[in-house]
Parts: sequence; structure tokens; C-alpha cells
Amino acid sequence: MMGANEGRRTPLMNLGVQVSMRVLAIGTALASMGLTITNHQVASVYGINFEAKYDYSSAFRYLVYAEIAIAGMTSFTLVWACLAVRRRGLVFVLFFFDLLTTLTAISAFSAAMSDGYIGKYGNTHAGWLPICGYVHNYCNRVTLSLALAFASFLLLFILTVLTASAARHF
Repeated sequence: MMGANEGRRTPLMNLGVQVSMRVLAIGTALASMGLTITNHQVASVYGINFEAKYDYSSAFRYLVYAEIAIAGMTSFTLVWACLAVRRRGLVFVLFFFDLLTTLTAISAFSAAMSDGYIGKYGNTHAGWLPICGYVHNYCNRVTLSLALAFASFLLLFILTVLTASAARHF
């Protein structure tokens, strides 16, 4: 016969999952930010040099600033999660911060993804040509940065669901 607590996560075990996922989310956010900031390539098209940099796009700048904010907020909630194990009233506040961080992550990802899509495929209706044929390395690094930003979002989303589940029990 199973005891009343068997099959359920203990607060300490849940804390281990929370800490691990938060550290991974911080790492993926900082890696995405680092890739975006250091992304730069100069190309020559028909004898004319042009430069591709992240700060030429407001969406990529937003991604960088959002990833900095995400890393900062996730670091804050990492400490808060440790406190919430001891004081149950702090779980709802943890959920609120997780939700805000998750919404920031998906917002920044989708804004940068739209610019990345236009860079890769262009927009024939607006007369915007794709640039990835000229700056392969730049586009490959943007793709990797966006993949890391999406991984950060997924980790934060799972954390938000876990925190909402924990807040429901208190």
C-alpha cells in the first residue's frame, strides 16, 4: 500500500528541479544574448560593401535587452524560489515573476524571429530582398541565437507551469 506522500514531489525535490531549470534558462538566455551581440559580418555585393550587425535591427536590439532582463529576473527568481520553499506565501509572487519573464521571452523571440524570417526569405510584396545569400555566417548565428532564445522560452514556460501548480496547492 502506498503512503500518502509517495508519488508526490517533496518541496526539496521540486527545488532541485526549479534550480536546475532556472540555471539552464539563465545559460540559454545569456548564450543567445552573447551570440547576438557578437554577430557581425561585412559582405560585398556588386562591389558595394555592406555590413550586417544586430544593432541595425530594432527587433534584435529588443532581443538582446530582453535576454539581459530575462537572465536578471531568472536570477532573482532563483533566490526567490529558495525562499518560497520555506515560506509558502511567496509562491504566488514567484508565479507572477515567472509569468512576466515567460511573456518577455516569447515577445522578444517572436519579434526577432520576424526579422530573421525577412532576412532569410525577404518580402516580395514590399520589395525587400533576402540577405542570407550574402551573409551566411551572420544568418547562421542569428538562427542559433533564436534557437537558444526559444529554448530559454520553453524552460521558462515549463517553470511557469510548475510554479502555477505549486501555487495551487498553497
